[in-house]
This record gives sequence, C-alpha cells and structure tokens, in this order.
Amino acid sequence: MKKHQLIFMKLIFSIFLICICFLTSLQAKEYSAEFLVKTKGIKIGILSWNIEMSDNAYSTSIELKSEGIFSGLFKFKGSYDAAGKIINKEMLPVEYNQSWATKNKERDVRLVFKNFKINNLTINPAETERPRIDYKNLENYKDPLTSFISILINNTSSLTIDGRRIYLLYVNKDKNHNKILIKEYSNIWADHKRNDLEYLEIYQNEKKLFPKKIIIKFDGSVFSLIKV
Repeated sequence: MKKHQLIFMKLIFSIFLICICFLTSLQAKEYSAEFLVKTKGIKIGILSWNIEMSDNAYSTSIELKSEGIFSGLFKFKGSYDAAGKIINKEMLPVEYNQSWATKNKERDVRLVFKNFKINNLTINPAETERPRIDYKNLENYKDPLTSFISILINNTSSLTIDGRRIYLLYVNKDKNHNKILIKEYSNIWADHKRNDLEYLEIYQNEKKLFPKKIIIKFDGSVFSLIKV
C-alpha cells in the first residue's frame, strides 16, 4: 500500500472536479456530499466535499481520510480549501490551503493570489531545492479547486498551480462523461517532468449536483470515487 501515498498526493488535485458541471445554477447556498475512494474494488478512503457560492464570492473545502480494511496499515489525511471572488462570471482565487499527512510525512501548502499572479507561496517543511520555475511571474494561474470549477463553467482550458507543480487542465466532452487531460506539466522544485496521472473521467447524473462516479487513471492503475 505504500504506492498509494504518492498516488494520493498527486491524485488529490483531481478530485475537485466532482460537481462542476452544474455550478452555473448555484446561488448563495451550501452543498455537500461524500464519496468512497476505491481501487480494485477495495475501499481505501472517504472524501467529504463542501461548496458555498454567491453572485460575487465562493469557497470550497475537501476532507480526505483513509478508511477500510487497509486503514491500519496505510493512514492518510488531507484537508484542502480555497476561496475567491467572482467578477464578470470569472472565478478569481484569493487563497488556497492544503494539508496532507501520513504516518511518515506531513506537508502544508499555502498560496496567496493578487492581481492575477502568485503573491506568496509557502511550503512546510520548506523546500531545500531551488525553484526551477519563476512562479511569481506566472500570470492567470489558479489553484486546483478554482481551476477545476471554472473549467466547465467557461468551457475553456485552465492554467493551474498547486504549490509543487504547474499544468494545463483541458476538458474533452463526450456523450456521457467529461475527460480531463493534463498537459504542459512541469515541476517547480525538481528537474524532471514526469507525470503519472493519465486522465480523469467524470460520470454525471442529470439533474443531480454531484456525479455518481469519477474514474482516475494513474500510472496504469484505476481509482474510483463513488458517491454515497
């Protein structure tokens, strides 16, 4: 199960796609749902997601934790939240926070945005490598939560930064699902450009806020997020 530690650290940015197909109809309300996380039919975790939106602001948060028969061997816990403004129907992030912990590792990430740029990036424990990308001069990048939500609202690709890497998120629409492609991937703190995340598929129930299932293809393995 050690492989899942790396999988979830890269996987977590993808799961924020869960309800974006219907966000254009949201008003100043709060919505929440829970999802089982499975691989090879085995439950390995549970995800809780909350969204609040109004005409000019939004906030969203996700809680992820290990659960199931392997939870005693492989424990993980993640907390993620983002908030920002909505101007002319465009979502503009103000801040993003991420906290991830396993038995052997903990990491916190904080991003602050200002004037379409990254105003501050804090990682704890601090990175010992120098940044390979001048991230403070990047323009029009969004945190993963904001980016995923705005992709399907505006039906356009979205530049994304999660504190450790940058990438372009691209949506391919199909008859019964959306396929999310990861392009232009680069690590901020490492020389390599290896990205094992292949694609995501979102299966939506009509007239339902949250989809019934998300499929994630990662390094040859398949993971499922199933609404409960």
